Amino acid sequence: MALQLSFSISDKCTTILLRGSLNEYASALDGVEVNPNFDLNIDLKDLKSINSLGIRNFHAWIHRIQCQRLRLFYCPRPFINQMNLVEGFLPDKAEIESFFVPYYSERTGEDAMVLYTKYLEYKKSDDGKVVLSFPEMQDSEGNKMELDIFKDQYFRFLDKYY
Repeated sequence: MALQLSFSISDKCTTILLRGSLNEYASALDGVEVNPNFDLNIDLKDLKSINSLGIRNFHAWIHRIQCQRLRLFYCPRPFINQMNLVEGFLPDKAEIESFFVPYYSERTGEDAMVLYTKYLEYKKSDDGKVVLSFPEMQDSEGNKMELDIFKDQYFRFLDKYY
C-alpha cells in the first residue's frame, strides 16, 4: 500500500497521520511543509511497513520541517528499531509520546503489541532518568506474556527522544 497522508489542524498544532508503507515509492512526504509557528504531531499508528529507502526519505524530510514542538505518537516496532540504529534519526527536539512494545507467550505462541504512553508506562524521575513500568499481559489462556525484546536495546531511544 502506498504511503498516504491525512492532515488536521487545531489549536496551533498540525497533525499528520501516515498510513501505508514508508518505502522507496513513498513520495507523499515530498514538498510537505507545516506552519513553522505551529506544533507538529505525527501519528504512525497506521504505518504498515518501513524499509531503508523509506527511512532515508523520512529522515531527510523530518530534518527539513520547521515547527515549534515535534511529537510522535503510536510508533511501531520497526520505527523504534530505526531510532535505535540511526544516530540523529529524528531532530533533537522530537518527543516520543507513545510507542508499541512486543510481548510473546511461550505457552500459546501468541504475540501482542502493547502501547506504552508517556507518563503512564514511562516517565522521567527527579534525577532525569527514564523510568519504565511494565504492564502485565496475559494470553488468551490467562498465561503471563513476556517482553519480546531486549530491554537494554529496545528502550535506548527514550534517553534521547523523551
